[in-house]
Amino acid sequence: MRWGVCELPLISVIVCAHNEEAYVDKCLPFLINALKDFSNEIIFIADRCTDNTAERARKYNVKIIEKKWRNWESSYAESLQVGYTNARGAYLGIVDVDIMVPANFFKDIVPMIRGDVASIAASVVTYPDTLWNRIMYAWEKTYGFAPLGREPYGAAMVICKKALDEIGGFRSVPTPDTDINIRLVKRGYKSIATSVVKVYHMRHISLGTMIDGQINCGRGRYALGISLVRTMGHALFRLRPLIIYGWFSEWQKTSTQKRGGHHGTLYRGEKQDGQSIYSHH
Repeated sequence: MRWGVCELPLISVIVCAHNEEAYVDKCLPFLINALKDFSNEIIFIADRCTDNTAERARKYNVKIIEKKWRNWESSYAESLQVGYTNARGAYLGIVDVDIMVPANFFKDIVPMIRGDVASIAASVVTYPDTLWNRIMYAWEKTYGFAPLGREPYGAAMVICKKALDEIGGFRSVPTPDTDINIRLVKRGYKSIATSVVKVYHMRHISLGTMIDGQINCGRGRYALGISLVRTMGHALFRLRPLIIYGWFSEWQKTSTQKRGGHHGTLYRGEKQDGQSIYSHH
């Protein structure tokens, strides 16, 4: 049975952060402004923070959960699940703390969630304020040449919570937001990446983070069951060869763990700090 447009107006937005004091005051004011015409709640998960992240968030009308534990391999996924279990809204938003959303973000995205459409992800654009960010900004235009188009990512997205309830929320995987989209599609829903709404990724990029991003993307694609053929097509058309290296790296590690009887993994994509360094590129 399919649901129509969610009847309840409340939007719950999850913002996860690990030692992100530099971005709190850049993210939350824009997010609050975008929610001003909606009944809303912002659930801010301060994941094992040792800086002033939580203190800065307290300046705003948000519900703060200070997460002191780590029971899942992916602490970022665990933080999303904590937010999900505390959410009361009919719609669930995920906005990374280093993302700047426009005033029309929810106004334009929420009406798109209807019929079989269970989630909508905005187009993420790197804020071009440094040399490397400008390089990334220019490179992102290669999405237009990708053979399968741009896949939805979770840096700035809205999900109908009833559909998320059906699949039990989040799982401990390297890219939990992408995993959600894959599982929703398997349930017969649609997860869409829209170019109508654009958000800015404010984090400053370096050559090292660009390299790590490609490797982590490949690892995440393997963990999510995305085939080598599709991964190679993505990597070659978008000039990201290290994605293939990351895919094989995760395959080799998983094979070694299976032979040795080990099942635990600390994913590089977490930076060992609970916040994914690769969520939308």
